[in-house]
Amino acid sequence: MAYSIELDDGTIIDVPDLANDGSNWTTYRDYILYVAAIEDFVQQLDGTDAKPIDATEHELKAWDQRNTMAKLIISITIPDSLLMCIMHLETAREQFKYLANRFKTKKNDVT
Repeated sequence: MAYSIELDDGTIIDVPDLANDGSNWTTYRDYILYVAAIEDFVQQLDGTDAKPIDATEHELKAWDQRNTMAKLIISITIPDSLLMCIMHLETAREQFKYLANRFKTKKNDVT
């Protein structure tokens, strides 16, 4: 299943699904990072918005919603076989890092 996002100007961006063999990892990664920037959850993917430890119920719920949105976008753009490998991971960061480590093609590939 592909993910589409509509920009304020009406432009629709279609995020490609990740190929089962990861052959389109670089393109997929870039699109996911673009969407994350637009939807304001890059911090969930890069780990800078870590799960709060001493947080109010409201803060924890807000973090969980951001994390869940990021995980959702990953999960609907990858094959079920890959989803089975990452669905047990708690954070979108852990999921994205798993995929990056599995499919990165260069040492300097951004995760």
